[in-house]
Amino acid sequence: MKRRSVLRSILAMPAAAALPLPAMEQEAKPVSETPLTETTVADASAQAVVKTFNPAQFSALRKLAEILMPAQPDTPGALDAGAAEFLDFLIGASPAERQALYKDGLDRLNAEARRLHGKAFAEISPAQAAPILAPLHAPWTYRGPADRFARFLIQAKTDVLEATANSREYIAAVSKRRRGAAGVGQYWYSVE
Repeated sequence: MKRRSVLRSILAMPAAAALPLPAMEQEAKPVSETPLTETTVADASAQAVVKTFNPAQFSALRKLAEILMPAQPDTPGALDAGAAEFLDFLIGASPAERQALYKDGLDRLNAEARRLHGKAFAEISPAQAAPILAPLHAPWTYRGPADRFARFLIQAKTDVLEATANSREYIAAVSKRRRGAAGVGQYWYSVE
């Protein structure tokens, strides 16, 4: 080959790269290296694991939730909505002071039930629990009660009501009853 033909072929290379590719090569789609994995919401597929409270405290919390927000014929209660399980998770991720308030309060519920009825709080009836829960009926004050147990009861009542009213089960039941309550914007799924 002559020098002139070699130089022409070198100069022609950029022009050849600019030519359109054959149709078969243009239709090739890139292959994704990331596999697609189907996901599901965790609480739709698994049971909650109690981590914050011991068994006696958790059973007292379940009973307290059942008393504070009982099931109605057309509305689920706190037990149906899993409020106690959610509160176990929430309190476990809360500051240490709030954890201590709940643990001391639940221990006090059990102690008072044993003192008055000889049973754990989870084993007594709502009528038997009424004297123990009497601080909930005290008049409201701006500063709140000075008694730590009364503060626990008020905080637990608020938390149980909010956990129940914001649960998927509660929103689904309310949405069936009222035409204007479709549940839109009331329950948020986790970001996936």
